[in-house]
Amino acid sequence: MLNFSRMREPEKHVVDSLAALLLFALVSILLSCAQEPEAPVDHHAILYKGVRPINVHVSENPVEENIAALQKRIELRYPIQVGDTLDVCILEFRSDVYALDYYMNSGRFQGIIPILRGPYLEQSIRSDARIFIFRHDGFRRYERSDLENYVRSFPGYHGGFPQEFLSLPFEHREIGRTSIQTRAFLGLKSFFPVLVQSYSDANLQWNVARSWEQVDEDVYNSWKSQLHVVEPEGIRTDGLVSYFTAGEGVHGMATQLPGGRVVVVWGYLGWFDLERKFFAASDRIYEARF
Repeated sequence: MLNFSRMREPEKHVVDSLAALLLFALVSILLSCAQEPEAPVDHHAILYKGVRPINVHVSENPVEENIAALQKRIELRYPIQVGDTLDVCILEFRSDVYALDYYMNSGRFQGIIPILRGPYLEQSIRSDARIFIFRHDGFRRYERSDLENYVRSFPGYHGGFPQEFLSLPFEHREIGRTSIQTRAFLGLKSFFPVLVQSYSDANLQWNVARSWEQVDEDVYNSWKSQLHVVEPEGIRTDGLVSYFTAGEGVHGMATQLPGGRVVVVWGYLGWFDLERKFFAASDRIYEARF
C-alpha cells in the first residue's frame, strides 16, 4: 500500500499525473458512450426516385390538427411528370407509440389498401414515430415498393414492428385484436401509454396489457386509484398486486414490476385461471429487453 505521507515530491507528481490520466480516460469513455443528438433533417434533400421536392412546408407543433403528441407536419411536393404530382404529408409524433396509436385507432388509414379521396388516391405507411401519407392522381397508381423505398431512405429509419410487442405472450392470440391506448385504458383515464393484446382459448377470453415504457410509481398509483378493487376468492393474494373488476364477470389483476413496467391482465376468467395467466405474462414482460 502506498504511504503518501512519506513520498518524495517527484513520486507524488507521478501519482498525481497517473490519477489525472485515469480521470481523463474515464471522462472520455463516458462522453463516447453518450448518445449523439439526431441531426435535423434537410427535407429539401429527400429525393423520390431521384427527384427533388419543389415545395416543402414544415409546421411545428400543429395544435390545430388536434392529434395527441403530434410534433410536426411536413408537406412535400414532387413533380413526377407533366400533369402528375406526388404530394407527401409526414406526421411526426413524440414517439412511435403515439404514431401507432393514431395509425391504428383514428380510422383514417387502411394499411396497404389505397383510399380514393375525390380524384386522388391516398396511400399510407407508418415508420417509427412518423406516418407518411402519399396523395397522387387516381388514374396513376404508384407502386407500393417505390413508396416503401422512399420511407426507408428517410433519415432515422429503423423499420419493423416495435420490439415492445415481442414481450407479450404469443399463444392463443386473437388476430386483429392488438391495440395501443394512450387516452383511456379499461374505461379509466390513462396516465401512460399501454399495449393491449386479446386472447381466446376454447371458452376462455382474456387480455394482456403492458406499459410502453417504465412508469413512475406515483403515476402508476394515480391510475391504480381508479380501479374497483375487490377481494378475490379461491386464491392466495399478493400485497403487490391489485385485484379488481372491470364489468360484470370480468376479473382483473395489475401490478408494477421491478424496474417500472406495468402489467395488467383481465377477462372472463375465474381467479385461479386469471392468476396463472397473470404471472406467466408478468414473467415474460419482466424478462423482456424492451
